[in-house]
Amino acid sequence: MIKQPHSKIALVGDMLGEGGAEKVQARLSFYFEQQGVEVHHIIVRDIVTYQYAGTLFNMGKLKNKSNGLFNKLKRLLALKKYLKDNQFDYIIDFRVKNNFIQEYIIANWIYKVPYIMSLHSFETAYYFPKNNFFARIIYKKAYGLVAVSKLLEEKLRTKYHYKKIITIYNPIVESEIEKGSGSEKPFDFNYILGVGRMADNIKQFDHLIKAFKRSDAIANNFKLVLIGDGTYKKALIDLVQRESLEDMVVFLPYMDNPFPYIKNAYVMALTSKNEGFPNVLIESLACGVPLVAYDCESGPSEIILNQSNGLLVKNQDIDMMAKAISRMINNTSLYQNCKSNSIDSIQKFNLDSIGRAWLDYLKITTAS
Repeated sequence: MIKQPHSKIALVGDMLGEGGAEKVQARLSFYFEQQGVEVHHIIVRDIVTYQYAGTLFNMGKLKNKSNGLFNKLKRLLALKKYLKDNQFDYIIDFRVKNNFIQEYIIANWIYKVPYIMSLHSFETAYYFPKNNFFARIIYKKAYGLVAVSKLLEEKLRTKYHYKKIITIYNPIVESEIEKGSGSEKPFDFNYILGVGRMADNIKQFDHLIKAFKRSDAIANNFKLVLIGDGTYKKALIDLVQRESLEDMVVFLPYMDNPFPYIKNAYVMALTSKNEGFPNVLIESLACGVPLVAYDCESGPSEIILNQSNGLLVKNQDIDMMAKAISRMINNTSLYQNCKSNSIDSIQKFNLDSIGRAWLDYLKITTAS
C-alpha cells in the first residue's frame, strides 16, 4: 500500500565533502527537493565542500577540542532534539560507524521514526561490530538496509542474516560532470589516471604504479596521473622514486572537481583492495573514458561490461592489470569500441532512475 504523503527526510552523514557516500547524499538531496520532498542534512564533522539542497544541521560545530564524554553526550542530545523538533518521516544514515555502543543507542533510542542504513563499502567492519551476535541485532529495528551493490547485499544476507535489504546503486549526474569537465586539456600528453584517497592503502595505488611500469604505457609515451591526498601518499612517492619513475608519474592533490582530468584521461584504472560501488568508475564512463579495473569486491563487475566499456581484470593480479593497460593501448579497435559505449552504459545509474528507486523504496509519492 502506498503511504500518503511522506515528504520530510533527514540525511545523516559524516560530512558533506571528500567521500563517495557523502557525494551520494548530496546528489540525492537535489533529486528529493525537486520532487517536493523536504530535505535536511545532519552531519557529524564540520566539512562542507559539496553543493547540496535543503537545510543543514552541522553537529561538527558543536564538537570541542577534547571531544570528551560530556561533549559527545551534548551532541547526542542535540541530535535527539533536532529529530524530535522536525518530526521526519524517514532518516537515511550514510555514516561509517565505529563506536558501536554509541550506534546501538542511536539506532534504538535516538531514531524514533523509520530509519535506513545505507552501506557503501564491502568492508562491513566499517558498519558492524566484530561480535556477530551484536552485528545481527544492532539494526534490527531499521526500516531496512540499502547496499550499493548486489554482491554487498548478498554478503549482508549471508553473514549477518538481515532480511530487509535492497540494492540501490549510486547515482550519476551527467550535467554536473559536463559542467565541471570544461573544454581545456590539463596536459599535453596521454595518461592513465587513478583517483582516490591515500589515507591508507585500500586503493592500492602501489599496484597501479607497478602495473604501469610493467605495461607498454611508457614505451608509448603514456604517463600515470594519480589524484588524491593522505598519509600514505609519501610511501607512494617513495615507491615511484625507487622504481625510477619520477618523470613518468604525476601526483596531484585531492580536488572537488577532478572532471577535467578524468575527461581527458586515456583510461581510468582501479586497483583497489575492496570497494562498495566506486563512483569514479561511473563518473569516468560518463566522461566517455573507458575503464581497466580489478574485479574486486564490490562494484566493478556490476559496472564494467567486459570489452564493451572497459576491461575487468583478475582481482589483485598486477601482471594482468599491466596486460590490460597494454591491451587498451595496443588494440585500437577494442579501445574505440569501449570508448564509444561508455556513456550509454551508465544510463541506468542516472539520478532520475536512482532517485526514483529511493522514493519507491520509501513508498513516497510525488506529483510528477
